[in-house]
Amino acid sequence: MRKLLSISAFAALAVGLTALSAQAQEKATELSAGLIGLQVTSVDGSDNSLFEIATGGGYVAMGFYLNPGLAVEPTLSGYYASSDGSNFSVFTLGVAVPYYFQGGWGRKGVYLAPRVNWTNYSATDVDSQSQFGLGVALGTKVALNDAAALRIQGSFDYGFESDQLASTTSFGASLGLSVFLK
Repeated sequence: MRKLLSISAFAALAVGLTALSAQAQEKATELSAGLIGLQVTSVDGSDNSLFEIATGGGYVAMGFYLNPGLAVEPTLSGYYASSDGSNFSVFTLGVAVPYYFQGGWGRKGVYLAPRVNWTNYSATDVDSQSQFGLGVALGTKVALNDAAALRIQGSFDYGFESDQLASTTSFGASLGLSVFLK
């Protein structure tokens, strides 16, 4: 029950922030998708790590701009692997708040994006396990034209220890495409 309440509270926060930012919307709505991404996640107290390569997706995000230099960006990402009848998946729901140093409604330039996320790990014959985390991304956007930009990003995330999981540390890099709808 506690897990369900935590997930519900996080989802309500994400929806609330999205609604507030949508009301403040003036100049841009942005859709982003990962083209290729790499991530290494290590588990505290273990020699094991998970290396993920995502091509043709990996994440999707929608940016709602509060002003020329600040956005709220709900994000979904996922990873799925199957081998010898066993399946493993990682699903993450997050909210980032990118700050663009040059303003410009996020169409180009360097940004820093603190974020909060909820990650669910699931595997064949193992109970699903969830983890809350905090992270930060540092990236840049290179304008392709008035409506699109290439997004290059590096990230660090820390997953907090829970009843079922040890803490995790993740480092990632991704290349994505952003399209501006407004």
